[in-house]
Amino acid sequence: MITALDELIPQRFPAIAPGCVVLVAKSGKVIYKKAFGTANLESNIPMEPSMIFRIGSITKQFTAISILQLVEQGKIHLQDSVQEFIFDYPYNDHKITIENLLTHTSGIKDYMTISNPAEERTNYTPSQGVDYFKGEPLEFKPGSQFKYSNSNYYLLGYILEEVSGTTYAQYLQENIIDRAGLHNTSYIDPDKNIANTPQGYSRFDGKLEKATLQNITTIYAAGGLMSSAEDLFKWQKALDNNKLINRELISKAFTPYRFADNTYSKYGYGWFIKNIGDSKTIEHSGSTDGYQSDAIYFPNEDVFIVTLFNSFEQDMDWTVLSNDIAKLAIGKLINDDIQLKEDVLQTYAGRYIFNAEHQLVVTFKDGKLFIEGTNPDDRLPQVQLYAKSKNMFYIKEAELRFEFGNDVSNNSIKIVTYNNRGKDAEWIRSK
Repeated sequence: MITALDELIPQRFPAIAPGCVVLVAKSGKVIYKKAFGTANLESNIPMEPSMIFRIGSITKQFTAISILQLVEQGKIHLQDSVQEFIFDYPYNDHKITIENLLTHTSGIKDYMTISNPAEERTNYTPSQGVDYFKGEPLEFKPGSQFKYSNSNYYLLGYILEEVSGTTYAQYLQENIIDRAGLHNTSYIDPDKNIANTPQGYSRFDGKLEKATLQNITTIYAAGGLMSSAEDLFKWQKALDNNKLINRELISKAFTPYRFADNTYSKYGYGWFIKNIGDSKTIEHSGSTDGYQSDAIYFPNEDVFIVTLFNSFEQDMDWTVLSNDIAKLAIGKLINDDIQLKEDVLQTYAGRYIFNAEHQLVVTFKDGKLFIEGTNPDDRLPQVQLYAKSKNMFYIKEAELRFEFGNDVSNNSIKIVTYNNRGKDAEWIRSK
């Protein structure tokens, strides 16, 4: 496995970020921890395994466990309504429970998708943050479906403060971070310089630039923590050893929400419950301007992996690499590509047009097929296409598939693209 990771990661991480840190643990012990690439391009500082990253939405795990501590103490109940703690929060004709917030089944619109006049200010209170989205209509009846919304965890942070009588940052420090022994984990303080932090980058028009970091009062309890790979492993061990809450509540956190029709969501309390192949995973990824992260636990194999990257690009899916690292960590093959003859690959080369502004260019060179988007908005630099069949290809940098076929109406070849939601668009090769 170590040799396979040493070969895989250097091949793939440069398309995602200047550098990364990868940790793999099995049966409670670290078996792989390495840094790759560059922490700061301007100063040419190499990445180090101990470096501290913004972890984005992995923060939601910490928020969820904090709330569950209050549940364990009887200060909050999962079926309590939001209005019991935020008295002026509108009902919208429906009760919204603490459990609805934890499981993203509230129907509350994601504040990240709403124009927020408060974002122009550098500092505002959680109460003021809630004020700008609480008047939005619900997107569905609470408890009826799953839709990921940062608003849920923003509200949980505010409720945590109301019940505990302290700030979110102070509560986490005293009741989570210190108790779990996480010496490199903290709530982001914009006035405090963390020396061991890599520079965060964003990619624009194919070029990396220093990222403008999100305001901490904006991301708050939905994404406001910093941590290291080693600390995220300690965090997982603290949960496994019941250091923070009892086993019954941990089991609830790791159990997908059940709807009234007895179907299940893919989310528990702060974690996605998924599968990689036929192996169950308990996982969450995080992204914030300049950084991306992923933490995946295989409970049956007792394998835990962390990947941390110092760049963010909206349409490049770093979790594809994380999943491949995870597969190798549990002894599975990362793909089942097939090799096509060069004359077959050459027939697909050409320029494919969706419209005048959006085009794809497929190039054959050195026995391989490559694709790139010509419009900066497509955000697809030249990457290799891998064959799943004679007509179906994929890339390793994002969840995109490309199906080549005949376009009868134009007597040409077309590409049908698919993303993780299904069919995306059709592109016709120019003559």
